[in-house]
Amino acid sequence: MNAIIEQARSLDGYQDSSELLQRRDQDWVLDRAGIEPRSLLDLGCGIGSLLLGAARRWPGLQRLWGIERSPLRLEQARAQLRGAGVEARLLEGDLLDLPPLAERFELISMTAVLHWLYPDEERLFRWVARHLEAQGVFLFTSHHPFAEDGLGGEDDLVAQALVEMGLAAPERVAALYAEAGLLPMGTRTRGREALRERVERHFRVDSIVSRPAALRVADSAEYQRFHAATFGTYFAPLVPATRLEEFFVRLGRIAERRMQADGQVSEIPVSVWRCRAREGEA
Repeated sequence: MNAIIEQARSLDGYQDSSELLQRRDQDWVLDRAGIEPRSLLDLGCGIGSLLLGAARRWPGLQRLWGIERSPLRLEQARAQLRGAGVEARLLEGDLLDLPPLAERFELISMTAVLHWLYPDEERLFRWVARHLEAQGVFLFTSHHPFAEDGLGGEDDLVAQALVEMGLAAPERVAALYAEAGLLPMGTRTRGREALRERVERHFRVDSIVSRPAALRVADSAEYQRFHAATFGTYFAPLVPATRLEEFFVRLGRIAERRMQADGQVSEIPVSVWRCRAREGEA
C-alpha cells in the first residue's frame, strides 16, 4: 500500500500537519477566553496540543479533560501530555453522541472541528450548554471559505485535481459530489449568519473575532501529508480506487504550483466565537 494512502486511512501524521494551521491559532483562541479557568474540556482534542498550551498558560488549572474520536490521536495526546508532565483525563468519544457527564467546566473549547459535525451541530451545542458551569465560557472556531455551487475551501483543490485527471468537467464537479453522496466542505462550513442563528438558540454570543488563515507548504510531499492527516480518505469516493494514489500526487502538485504562483496554497477566514450558556440551559 502506498505510504500516503496508508497515512490517510489511519489519519496519522497530525502532529506535523497541525503545525501548518491549527497550532498557529492555538494562542489566538486561548487569548479569547477572558478568564483563568480552573477546569477545561477540549472537544476534538486531537493530539492534545491545546490542552498542553492551556496547562502552560494557566498553572491554576485543576481539571484538564479532552475528548477525541480517533484512538490513534488519543494515544498520541497521552504521550505528548505525559512527556510534558501534564495530567489530563482523555476520553474516546463521538462528539455527536456524547453521554452526559457529572462534571461541569469553566471553559469548553473546540477548534477545527465544527464542519465535521454538519448538519447536526446543535446536538453538540445542547450538550455543551448543559456542561458549562454558571458563567462558563464556550470557545470554538469556524471556517468560512468562499463557496461557489456549494464548493469551497479544500473542494477547490479537489475540483482542480478531478478536472486535471479527466474525471469531471469543471461544471460537473458539484454533480460528482452529489452522485458520490459526499458533502462538499463548502456546504459543511455554514455561512457566519446561518451559524450564528443556530448558536444563539443555546448561547449568548459575547464576541466573534476573525482573521484569514493562509496555508503554506514547502513542497508537494508536505501538502500530501497535510491532506492525508487532515481529511484522511474523505474525498476518496470521488476517485476510482485504482487512481487514489494519483489523486494525492495531483493534489500535491497543484498545491506546489499555487505556492510558486501566490506564495500560499489557500486562504480561508477563520473565526473564534466566545459564548456563554443562555439562562436555563446550563
